[in-house]
Amino acid sequence: MSEQDKSREELAAEIVALRRRVKDLEQGLAAPSGVDLKRATEGADFYLTILDEAPALIWRAGKDARCDWFNATWLAFTGRELSQELGDGWAEGVHPEDFDRCLKTYLDAFHARRFFEMEYRLRRHDGEYRWILDIGCPFKDIDGLFAGYIGYCFDVTQRKRDEKFRQEVERVIRHDIKSPLAGLHGLAQLALADGIDDELRPLIPGLLRAVRHVINLVDSGDKFALLEQGLFKPEPARFSMSLLLRDVIGSLNPLTACRNVHVTLDARPGPLETDTLFFGDETLVFDMASNLVKNAVEATPPGGTVRVEAWAGPGALQLSVHNPGEVPPDMRERFFEKYATSGKPGGTGLGTYSARLIARAHGGDIRCDSSQERGTRVTVTLPLPDARVREA
Repeated sequence: MSEQDKSREELAAEIVALRRRVKDLEQGLAAPSGVDLKRATEGADFYLTILDEAPALIWRAGKDARCDWFNATWLAFTGRELSQELGDGWAEGVHPEDFDRCLKTYLDAFHARRFFEMEYRLRRHDGEYRWILDIGCPFKDIDGLFAGYIGYCFDVTQRKRDEKFRQEVERVIRHDIKSPLAGLHGLAQLALADGIDDELRPLIPGLLRAVRHVINLVDSGDKFALLEQGLFKPEPARFSMSLLLRDVIGSLNPLTACRNVHVTLDARPGPLETDTLFFGDETLVFDMASNLVKNAVEATPPGGTVRVEAWAGPGALQLSVHNPGEVPPDMRERFFEKYATSGKPGGTGLGTYSARLIARAHGGDIRCDSSQERGTRVTVTLPLPDARVREA
């Protein structure tokens, strides 16, 4: 298996093994009483000979944050002499577009004495820029004092290319799925406008909502990738939160009917009316609300009620979804974590995770309160623009 084909988990396992070897060597080199200090100092660098031929590109920096050693694998990759890389010389090979971000990540972590992980492009000996996953961590000297940083780097260019290819394929698939859905949506609207059998007419609005929701989900694929990277910035759009919540509840009618669960909506007035036009990404807010209400319905016993409330206060809109069920105690701290789920057949643990991503992307947040006596309430806080922005 080539370095490029290794998974992130395999790379992490290699790093753990390398760090364990370094730690064992450093502990073994601790000078016993009566041993000459010079001998102990010389021995402290012995582990570098062990790492010199490691498959990973490895660097070391001293207490001044400047690099004082690179292994042979690094030098073979860059095609440069050790003297050229020492100090800040290695930075000459970093792609200009990545340099500032790379340097900031490194120095911020260095001054905080914390582990860091970053990706950047590094020029290879043949002039090609390759994507590098660089994982750095502080290390200590034989006296247990901070001595600098050591970093392990892997060429992840092929992985990046595979990700880009996958995204392009998914984009084509989404386009091909969206086209017939848009046509179906248009036909349903035409049928409703031109007249249709009275028995079928009540079904058309639900069909329109369902098709529109699937179209929105198809459109939101790229957005979620950016959300996970913390790069998504919602573009302001005007829409009514109350109308959105009614559509959410309407789209879940088949589920609520099947489970015999009732959903109520209380859109209370406040200093800012709930129907005041809201600023944010309507598709993502719909997805967030839909996930929260759907989870609440699935957690509610037959005959129970899910209560959805929305109200606006000074500068913020509150959305609350309550169900009579209880989140297991061991799940409460992990409720919004990715893949966190408990006792739910077919549960993926992604609904509440994506809800938190969306809330925070809009500058808000989300919390969960649960107990056997009070049931479970998930509350989302979303900031509202000031009056001047709304009137613009």
